[in-house]
Amino acid sequence: MDIKTKILQNINYSIEGIDFADYITLSASADKGDYCLPCFAFAKLLHTSPADIAKNIASNVVTGQEVARVEAVNGYVNFFLNMPKIAAEILTDFSLTPEKRNNKTILIDYASPNLAKFLHIGHLKTAIIGESLARMFEFCGYTVKRLNFYGDFGTPFGKIIGGLLKWGSMEEVEARGNDALQEYYIKFNQEEEHDPTLSQYARDLFKKIEQKDEKIYPIYQKIIKIAVEETNKMFEFLGLKFDDYRGEMYFSTFADKVLKILNDKHLLTTSEGAKIVDLSAYNLGVCIAEKSDGTSNYASHDLAAAMIRYDDYKFNKLLYVTDVAQSLHFAQIFKVLELCGFDFSKNMEHVPYGRFSLPDGKISSRRGKQAVLIDLIEYVQNKAKEVISTRKFSIENPQDVVEKVARAVLNFSVLKVERTKDCVFDVEKAFSFDGETAPYMQYTFTRLESILRKHTATNVEPDYSCIKDDAAALTIMINNFVNTIFVALNKRDASIICNYIMDMCKTFNKFYVNTRVLDSDPATTQAKINLVKALKSTLAVGFNLICIDPLKEM
Repeated sequence: MDIKTKILQNINYSIEGIDFADYITLSASADKGDYCLPCFAFAKLLHTSPADIAKNIASNVVTGQEVARVEAVNGYVNFFLNMPKIAAEILTDFSLTPEKRNNKTILIDYASPNLAKFLHIGHLKTAIIGESLARMFEFCGYTVKRLNFYGDFGTPFGKIIGGLLKWGSMEEVEARGNDALQEYYIKFNQEEEHDPTLSQYARDLFKKIEQKDEKIYPIYQKIIKIAVEETNKMFEFLGLKFDDYRGEMYFSTFADKVLKILNDKHLLTTSEGAKIVDLSAYNLGVCIAEKSDGTSNYASHDLAAAMIRYDDYKFNKLLYVTDVAQSLHFAQIFKVLELCGFDFSKNMEHVPYGRFSLPDGKISSRRGKQAVLIDLIEYVQNKAKEVISTRKFSIENPQDVVEKVARAVLNFSVLKVERTKDCVFDVEKAFSFDGETAPYMQYTFTRLESILRKHTATNVEPDYSCIKDDAAALTIMINNFVNTIFVALNKRDASIICNYIMDMCKTFNKFYVNTRVLDSDPATTQAKINLVKALKSTLAVGFNLICIDPLKEM
């Protein structure tokens, strides 16, 4: 229901060149109405005080339908809604369904780990921001393709194989998986500091990987298989699945074609042996397309990937979700593609995010000096198990609840903070059932489930006169949620949805404390049950958008 439109239909007053819809907003508090129209922006145009303008508008508002009454106060027109009528329209047979398909395709490149290293906690941020955006686009009617650009290219893989050949064995790799591979990588780097010849040894091994050497290439394939499997286990826990898993090695095979295109467009020059595209005229420095040793690099691979992805998907939008530190890199990629004449370059967008970190010393690691993502996942699972064990409720499948609470804590910790801001994950606070946490929201959902289980269905006509105060505010919030999704999507910022859902949960819990939902009057009970159903439907959609699992009990 478009409440603003309903209000506007009752205003018999206009100002030339002004659309009141652009100014009407929710009121700051219930005593100031449900919606208000501030008139300060009109004063200069009309050469009249905001207070007088507000009085003129208020005197020309028709009341009795959607608007129960109106008042002019200090330059504001305050609209008090006819909540029984409004609630009946919103809550009766309420459903929150995705938008219809719009035949537009969105590609989102996110997560994209370097398989030569353990996933660090920064990967959690790209993974969850990207997944949340994918779900928002899907809700808004787009076809979404999730892309995982694995880092499976470069000298680090030569180091892993070098470490394996010098100090390890395939038997140990089979037994210990990625932990063994990472130890070889660390040891190789340590030994390299004392033996510079190891640097060339690693480069030579990677060259053999590129040449598909009959001895080295099968080892590389085995390493990649193990790393992908380990990575996918963590992504599966986080609720991620991808449509396209092509890695950097795949796109590197198209590097020569990229160089030919750049050369044909007269964009390539040589600098200190490297082939570059000079973007200094656009304040973007130099984009290196081929290194001085003749090898391709990240830029040429990304250029190739963009071209191939457009050929494969004919995307309407391609988003890259990465750390803010890569902003220059993507600005260069987009500009080079534009200079090449690719129209799709204008539909490519970098979605940067701030850093994500842990308080020093809070989580220990068995895998190095600093905790990595698998350490964090193990820690939150154990913490969730500890917290759930203290709850005084009967839970049919406690392990399922543990995993869903742990996942919610991780995902919400990423999304609740404005995307571009740095944040520190406070593990202890994140598991609280009080305050602005994922468990608090999940518990609110279980409260809704409990109410609905206890309610005995009747055919009585609901009496919406009981929808007032917190119930009225909640009804309006439910009604406005879809618009909030579009705002969050346009800003590429799920924290807007997180905050909105949290406000709905807080408002409901205030309502629940002060109001008996299942009362002795079947008609008012049915009205409140319709409110509970609508909120449950809204939270289920909202939880999915921010990668949180709803729970029936906890």
